[in-house]
Amino acid sequence: MHRQSVTLLLPSLFLTSCAIGPFVPIQTVETAGLHLTEAAASISVVPAERTKGMQDLGEVVGHSCKNKIWDPPATAEAATFQVKLAAAQRNATAVSGLSVRRVRCH
Repeated sequence: MHRQSVTLLLPSLFLTSCAIGPFVPIQTVETAGLHLTEAAASISVVPAERTKGMQDLGEVVGHSCKNKIWDPPATAEAATFQVKLAAAQRNATAVSGLSVRRVRCH
């Protein structure tokens, strides 16, 4: 059986600290569901030079936000998981071109 590889190029990760409320969409296991969460966990991050032969499914964005004082800090790992969840919703098998931008919300 031939398995087609796909990638999402240039996904963006945003690390934010949001004081009042969630200004960005954040998916959780409860909101995304177990099937999508498991699919996201299997998505690999590949360097751009390994994307030859992969289909580009477009850009996705992931956020990590410290919304409440008791929430954990925003991290690149959490934002990467959000990117993988968005990629899994497009049936991707890999992501490439990750970049991180820190944004402060007040």
